[in-house]
Amino acid sequence: MAKNQVLIISFWNPTAKRPQKGIFIQEQADAVCSLRDNIVFLQVNVLPSNHLFLKKTIEESAFYNNKRIIINLYSLLWKFYYVNPWWLARLVYRIIKQKGYNINPSVIHANVIFPCGIVGYFLSGRMGAKLIISEHWSKTGKLLKHPLYKRIAMKAYHKSLAIICVSKFLSVNIAKTTGLTNLVVIPNIVNSGIFTYKPKPPVESGRLSFMCIAIWRLPKRLDLIVDALCNYALETTREINLKVVGDGSQIEVEKGRKTPENLRIEWLGYLDKPTIASLLQTSHVFLHASTTETFSIVTAEALSTGTPVLVSNTGALPELINEQNGMLTENSPESWLAGIRKIVAKQFDYESIAIYNQNKYSPLEVGTSILSVYNNVS
Repeated sequence: MAKNQVLIISFWNPTAKRPQKGIFIQEQADAVCSLRDNIVFLQVNVLPSNHLFLKKTIEESAFYNNKRIIINLYSLLWKFYYVNPWWLARLVYRIIKQKGYNINPSVIHANVIFPCGIVGYFLSGRMGAKLIISEHWSKTGKLLKHPLYKRIAMKAYHKSLAIICVSKFLSVNIAKTTGLTNLVVIPNIVNSGIFTYKPKPPVESGRLSFMCIAIWRLPKRLDLIVDALCNYALETTREINLKVVGDGSQIEVEKGRKTPENLRIEWLGYLDKPTIASLLQTSHVFLHASTTETFSIVTAEALSTGTPVLVSNTGALPELINEQNGMLTENSPESWLAGIRKIVAKQFDYESIAIYNQNKYSPLEVGTSILSVYNNVS
C-alpha cells in the first residue's frame, strides 16, 4: 500500500546570491526524502527584479525517489508579494494544481510561520490536508503581536497537529506565546560527511588557534571575542591566532582595533562549508558570542569536528554544551576573558566530542525523528 503523500514547503531557500539561506531546511528535506517515498519538496523563492509585473519560472526535478518543484517569482514589487501570504497561497495553489504535478497531500509540512506556515495553513484547508509547522525563527513572538498577522498566524499554529522546534529554548518561547503543548524538539542537521574529525595540532606547541563564524551583526558579539583574546594575549607568551569567518558591519569596526603582537587575526570573509570544516579541524577552540540563539548550527558543526567550544550562556546554546565538550560564559568582557583562561587550560577528548555530536545531529537521526512526526499525525 502506497504511503500517504507529504508536501514539504519552504520559502527560505539557497539562491545564487545567498547560498546559505535556509540551508538547514534544505538539509532536513534531504534527510527526510532520502528515507521515504511519495514526498513533494516545494521551494518558493520571491526574488527582486527590474520587472514591474510578476514573472515566474517553474522547475521540476527528481529528488531522491521523490519530486522537487522550484517556483521562482520575480518582481520589482517582490517585498509586497512576500509579505502577502494570502496572495501567495492562492498563487501556489493554482500552480501545484496544474495538470501533471499530481499533488494531493495528506500532510503539509510548512517551514517557518511567516510566510510559509500561513501559506501552508491556507493550502491545508483547500486541499484537505493535515498541517505540521517546523519553526526555526527567533521572531515568532514579534509576529504574534503584529496587528495584520497575529490572528492568522495564531490560527495556523493552532491548526498544526505538531510544531517542530529546533531547540527547547524556541519551543518554550512558542508555548508561552501560543499556549500550545504539541511541540516537538528536533535539532538541525550537521553534514557529517563534511564536518569530520581529524587529530588536532598539540596545544603544548605554544600556539593556540581559535575560530569564530557568523554574519557579524547583532545579536552576534564579535567585540566580546576580540576583546577577550586581546586581553588574554597580554597575559601570555603564546602565539595566538583567531580565524574570523563571515561578513557583516562588525568586521570593519574590529579590524580597526590595535592588537598585541602575539595575536594574529585572519579576516576570512564568507567561506563554503568544506573550507570551514578544514579550518575547524586545525582549531583548538571555537568561540561564539551572541545575545540570543534559536539553535546555532555553527556551534554544532564545530563540535562535530571535535572542536571544544566557548559560547554565550544564552538562548539555545546551553542545550549544546556539557562539561565534556565546552564551556558557557556570560556576555561581559570579564566573563569572556575568564572563559578563555579556563578553556585553554582544560583537556578535552576531541575524538569523543566529534563522535557524540556527529551521531546527535546526523541526517539519519534527524530525518527519522521527522518521519515519526509524520507517522503520528497520519
